[in-house]
Amino acid sequence: MLSDYYIISEAVKTIFTHASDEERAVYERQLENIKKLDPVLIITPNITWINQHGVPAYNAVMDAFATNGLSSRRRDENSRTIFHFTGVTELYTARRNIRNDFPDAFYVSPALQPQHPTSQLYPIGTAWILMTVGKRKSDFGEDNQFFYF
Repeated sequence: MLSDYYIISEAVKTIFTHASDEERAVYERQLENIKKLDPVLIITPNITWINQHGVPAYNAVMDAFATNGLSSRRRDENSRTIFHFTGVTELYTARRNIRNDFPDAFYVSPALQPQHPTSQLYPIGTAWILMTVGKRKSDFGEDNQFFYF
């Protein structure tokens, strides 16, 4: 039932808790163009990772999410935050490719960190998956294992 889903503005407010109203409005406009049931990857940055690796490294990984598997366009409208995919397979293929190219963006799960003390301890960010299910309606959730190595 459509009433069980979130208005896109509610999803944006939940995901981007520290964003200004102006920033949220930009994100909402970007999400208005999504085709029904196409998955969207939203990445909110982890400042600890950025402090460790730097902004240029962060931007390189976000640019990889924006362009992996594409020849002449970006899937993020230059936001480096919201990435439109045509299907789940495309999304997880890009994730696999980026994990191979940028392993430092991914981290070992906390339960396994004692066995891998030299591994990356922080993910590059938090991954959210959002799908529109109707005009201005969405379903979304945090994929808390997206950046596990």
